[in-house]
This record gives sequence, structure tokens and C-alpha cells, in this order.
Amino acid sequence: MTNPVFTRNKVFTERTPAGYPGMPGYQVGQPGAPSASTGGSRATYPPSAYPQEAFPGTQPEAAAAGTRPVTLDDVLIKSVFTFGTLLVGGALAWFVTATNPGLGATLSLGGMVIALVLGMINAFKSRPSPALILGYAFFEGLMLGAVSQLFSAAYGGVVPKAIGATIVTALVMFALFKTNIVRNSPTLMRVVFIGIGSLFVFYLVNFVVSLIFPAANFYNATLFGFPLWMVVSLVAIALAALSLVTDFDYIFQAVENGAPAETAWTCAFGLMVTLVWLYIEFLRIFAYIASTASDN
Repeated sequence: MTNPVFTRNKVFTERTPAGYPGMPGYQVGQPGAPSASTGGSRATYPPSAYPQEAFPGTQPEAAAAGTRPVTLDDVLIKSVFTFGTLLVGGALAWFVTATNPGLGATLSLGGMVIALVLGMINAFKSRPSPALILGYAFFEGLMLGAVSQLFSAAYGGVVPKAIGATIVTALVMFALFKTNIVRNSPTLMRVVFIGIGSLFVFYLVNFVVSLIFPAANFYNATLFGFPLWMVVSLVAIALAALSLVTDFDYIFQAVENGAPAETAWTCAFGLMVTLVWLYIEFLRIFAYIASTASDN
């Protein structure tokens, strides 16, 4: 379990044993299924082993939903719409914050709260809602635009660096995924899940401690001479990058499983969640570097 946007829907996670490609109509244990005794070799499936209408070329998931199966082009197009909406919200908040920082702070807080609510709704809906996903993207853009402008005003140049680092990291992880250098696996998923859970506990404990003892803040501590919060951010960047590998795998699995075309909206939404997290962590890292350089 990693990105809950993907893990709650079987079209992203359903696989045949031992990673065999999906075959419409295939059921575990049916005649001709691969087993340990056959050495895991691919078996020949007699026509009687699965329904006639489930021969390759048909897509049961999409047929059940009464729509065509999703394609990678669908995912790309919906991602362009979703990230375009985020940029519209971000540009609006950027210019408002530049002229009125106080209003920008309000936009940031309001956008964060609304985006959080819409994000939770989208993550737990059984079927994607384009309107809600685009709404999430817009309000997430408001939050990011306001925060980015405030960071830019305090530490010039950090926003382009964070954007560039996010894009480069996403492209590198996609290349590593496509070349099978880094592959999704139960071990990788456990590492990411435990890491994200540990980060959440750290943030929660730090928040509670700072409320009770304002002077006591874990971020002021150091680890091997580095600020603890910077170490935490570097760990978060690594986890977000690895999460992209699991996201890419879920998306390709949905295409292979013949998920309905509307699933492309879920794919775009899930990618946005991970990439926004990655961008924020890069923004914090570059802001720290800029602040350290100015102090020296």
C-alpha cells in the first residue's frame, strides 16, 4: 500500500500470479494455469478454460462499465487538463500574493483546507469525478501559488529550481521504471509505506510537542551537524521519488487490466498528489540552502 488514490481500486492492483501479464477471463487455479510444478513457465490455455467473450481483444473491466478501456493517451490528456487547472490557480494566487501578501496568506490557507477536503473525497470515491478532481487541482494551485510567491520573495530563485528539480526527478524515475532499473515490488511498497507512515508520525508528534512546549521543536535539532528538518525533507524527497515508481506501475497496470476510460482522471489525480508533495519538499530544501548562503 502506497498512494491511496491507486491502492483502493483493484484495476490498479489486480495481477496474475508471479507477475504474469493479465489475460481476460483467466482465473487462478483454472486448467492450464502456471504452477510451481511447471517451473513457472507460461501455459497454453485451452478455449474451454475461459469464456468465449474473454478472448484477447476484449476488456472485461471496461465492458462491465459500459465504456472503452483506458489508454496511456487518455492519462496524458487528463493530466494536461489537471495540471493546467493547477497552474491557473497557482498563477492567480501568485499575482494576488505579490500585490497583497496578507490576502495571499489567506488564499494559501483556504486553498490548502479546501484541497485537503476535496483530496480526501476524491481518494475514497469508488468512481472518479472530473469536476471534483479539477476543483482539487484549482485549490491546490491556490495554495501552491501563494506559498511559492512568499518563498520567492524571501529567497529569490528558489521556485524555478524547485520546479526544475521536480520535473527532472519525475523524468528520471520514469526512465528508471521503464528500463526496469527500479521496479515496483512488495519490498519497495513496504519501504515507501513504512517511510511515509514514519514521516506522518514525526510531523504529528512535532506538531503536538510544539503546541505544548513552544520552545521545543524537533526542527531545531541537528543530526550529524545537519538540521533535523533538512534530513527529514531529504528522506521525504527520496520517498516521493520512489512513490512515483509505484504510481507509474499502477497506471500501466490499469491500462493492462482494461480499466474504464474514466480511470484516466484517477491516474492524473494520483500523479498530482505525489508531484505536489515532491515540489513542496524541493522548495523547502532550496529555501534552506538560500537562507544559509545569505547568512554567510
